[in-house]
Amino acid sequence: MGRWEEDHGAASAEGAVARIIVASQASIRQSVYQEMEKIRASAVKHNEPAGIATALLHQSGWFVQWKEGPAPALQDIMARVAGDSRHFDLRIVHRSRGPRLLSGPWSMAIVQCSETPAQMEQRIRRLKQQVDEGLQFSPAATWRRLSTPMIHAGAMRQHDPDAFQRVLVCAAAGMGSFELVRWLGECNKVEVVHRRFAGATERDVGTDYVDFEQDERVWRVIAMARHGLHLPLTRAFIPDYSHVVLLLSIDAERNAQLVERVLRAYEFVEHPPALIGVASRDDMHAVPAAMARRHRLPYLAAVADSRLPQETWAEVQPLLMHWQQAANSSLMSGAGRTRFAQ
Repeated sequence: MGRWEEDHGAASAEGAVARIIVASQASIRQSVYQEMEKIRASAVKHNEPAGIATALLHQSGWFVQWKEGPAPALQDIMARVAGDSRHFDLRIVHRSRGPRLLSGPWSMAIVQCSETPAQMEQRIRRLKQQVDEGLQFSPAATWRRLSTPMIHAGAMRQHDPDAFQRVLVCAAAGMGSFELVRWLGECNKVEVVHRRFAGATERDVGTDYVDFEQDERVWRVIAMARHGLHLPLTRAFIPDYSHVVLLLSIDAERNAQLVERVLRAYEFVEHPPALIGVASRDDMHAVPAAMARRHRLPYLAAVADSRLPQETWAEVQPLLMHWQQAANSSLMSGAGRTRFAQ
């Protein structure tokens, strides 16, 4: 555990903090990534000593900032943010006090989608109106409402846990998770959103997602590069996933490393998602299942070639149908060739 986690993480004695999310129009003309790198350097220098955690999003010509920390320090930081010439038209869309949800001092995301700045503004305006009328959303729900294009299935139901199921997919090797999301987008004729995440010091990683409606609810399937599992922004949304799907490889060591990364991301999550392993042979599940058992986590074993999206989804989807039980307990049942690993 690093110094930040010791002082401000879930295991610290810090208690509740102030939380705020603001949206603003970007006025930068040069490379978005280069400018966000400059913002990161400045934020880590000034915010980290003050105990302020930040998640910064750039999407469709807008910034969204999610900040948490001690109220006096947060007020000072926001005064400096308001005067930054790289943005304007700042709108507060969330204020609350509660436990920290961002586990590190910095996260940033750059999203590529087909939405225009005007469409993004329309969604921001609608959300702010609802907040001004007294509706309350969690920081995570607020972030999702701001970052999900309105043309996507269930865009305005992000706060409803009974309408939306979220599934994270990671591969032990290769790009299988991204290929699965791309295939789902093609099958459902919907847009795949491409994103880049980065932390305080780490290089950026890719994460794509697709939204589609099926079986009377909306599915969001997210492909995450395995190196991105430890990022604060990734970890903040772990409790929202019903399952984490692990696309295993023939390399047992890589599989163990992937499970270990997931377990570290689960730290301090009260109801962690169930694990679903996908492998072409029964014996490949032995080590991941044993690691899951040691942490009292449900592990389901699917027999499929994880390199083939259609075959993988055919084996995984029946298990995802038990999403309500999986999100809150270990009571799940399998279907077809998919079953509990013992």
